[in-house]
Amino acid sequence: MWSPSQAAARREAKRKPLFYSYLNLWPFAGVMLALLFLLIGDPTPDVHHSPPVDLPGGFHATAQPKALAEDAMTVYVTRDGRVFFRNLRIVSEDLPELVREAVKGGAENKVYLHVDARVAYGNAAAVVSEIGNAGIREICILAYKRDK
Repeated sequence: MWSPSQAAARREAKRKPLFYSYLNLWPFAGVMLALLFLLIGDPTPDVHHSPPVDLPGGFHATAQPKALAEDAMTVYVTRDGRVFFRNLRIVSEDLPELVREAVKGGAENKVYLHVDARVAYGNAAAVVSEIGNAGIREICILAYKRDK
């Protein structure tokens, strides 16, 4: 038996599209997740940072490229008097032994001293004295070159 509602249902079935268009958000979510991991960065700590030292300035400072060598003996004295030998915090009394071991290990017979511009003179003098006790006579006190 024919009814107007059945005819309307058949007409509507003919008008339905064969393809359903929808937006697939999974590729977008994957790209956003990859960008998130990329921008977060490396979770491993970076142990190659030097201690915070504000070097003094000088008009006649010269470049010391060997101070950046991996085996260079670098000593840092921060403004609060802390002493670091190659990024390792030490007490200044241990410095002569560490310097002697580094020289035995093949390091250059020269110490590169990074002294903060605001450190007390007594702290810097004590470190220089300890370096001298290790038998090192070449001490390079680093500074940045000022513009005139």
